Amino acid sequence: MRSHPSRWGWNLAWWHGYAICSVKSLLPAAYAVARLCPHSACALLCNTHDEGLHRMQNLKRYFTDNPSRQSQGEMALSSLGAIIGIGLVAWVSHHLVGAAAFPYIVASMGAAAVLLYAAPHSPLTSPWAFVGGHLISAIIGVSCAQWIPDLYLASGLAVGLAIFAMHQLNCLHPPGGAAALVAVIGGEQIHALGYLYVVVPVGLNVLILGLVVWLTRALLAHRRKARTFVIDHDVSEPWAALHASAFSHADLKQAVQQIDSYIDVSIDDLHDIYRRATAIAHKRTLGDLLCRDLMMQPVVAVEFGDSLIDAWSLMQQHRIKSLPVINRARRVSGILTLSDLQMEAAKYAGATLAERLKLLLTPAAGLSSDKPEVAGQLMRAAVICLPEEAPASQAVSILSEQGISHLPIVDDEQRISGMLSRSDLARLLTQASPE
Repeated sequence: MRSHPSRWGWNLAWWHGYAICSVKSLLPAAYAVARLCPHSACALLCNTHDEGLHRMQNLKRYFTDNPSRQSQGEMALSSLGAIIGIGLVAWVSHHLVGAAAFPYIVASMGAAAVLLYAAPHSPLTSPWAFVGGHLISAIIGVSCAQWIPDLYLASGLAVGLAIFAMHQLNCLHPPGGAAALVAVIGGEQIHALGYLYVVVPVGLNVLILGLVVWLTRALLAHRRKARTFVIDHDVSEPWAALHASAFSHADLKQAVQQIDSYIDVSIDDLHDIYRRATAIAHKRTLGDLLCRDLMMQPVVAVEFGDSLIDAWSLMQQHRIKSLPVINRARRVSGILTLSDLQMEAAKYAGATLAERLKLLLTPAAGLSSDKPEVAGQLMRAAVICLPEEAPASQAVSILSEQGISHLPIVDDEQRISGMLSRSDLARLLTQASPE
């Protein structure tokens, strides 16, 4: 017969529910008392409650949060790839080996498929890691099985030595440990193969699965690149180019080495992740700002016929590196930058850059001259301008993609009204970024 809960059980459940409701209803009052009396029992109750909630949130985050979680489509592709890959490995190996007295597929292929299809960009899944990790570990496993009679010691040494060898040879691949262990505990069928175990089934399985994975990646290369690596171009590349990271590739490599622990991501990917995160943060910082909100005013400019010495003096006086060249209607004809002057000065003889600049900037004595004398002769005529109402993000995109450092801003009548520079935008983003 089916048992029914006793009266005592119902009473316990009722009182438990009543206690929970009572505590929830009393919590606001308890928090109020706790604020007035920090050392009271109510304060202790509230602190205990907050600590419990914090622990529950951390526990939930531990099981649910995954910053590298892929889309459902990528998960489905990974699963489908593993189905095809392992299926083909089993089918081809079985038909090639035939009715042999040993397994035609090793269990490490299943673990390898998880890495190769679910984490294709991990350093653990590089071709050398996959091939070298399996074959080297298999050799070590067979050696331990043949030379160490104690099963327990042989098992431990096989896996431990395989890890050490994979570290030394830069081919760390977790399934390699399984390949080494199977060589020890695989039974008489595996032991009878000796070092042939490295060729068949391990080598054969590695060859087939490697070919299948290579073909799969080749077919899905464009999709995986677009979905896995590339964040929206308008969000990532321009902003990253505007605000280059303050550390180099070598700095990041040294920092990883100081951690002294294996990190399952390449140095290039770490740098790329940081660069993209910084770019996204900067775009969020600027928000809906327009060019007119960020442009520099008043505009310091020169006209076509102004002398180079005058242009140089303006740059030094205002501590700027570019001057828009305008006509009498204040419409932009070109732009003259400090680098233009320096590049032209490099053509002259002189021991130092200052001497060469002096030769360039000194006006010719006669009526004619074989060197540039006015701003219009050195300016860059192909100038990109943006209207005042253009989004600041568009300015960032142009500054980075075109490789320029300054951008004139014009009003509705195409007259210059301000200037935007890469350095000013980077400074603004740095000041607005949280510490």
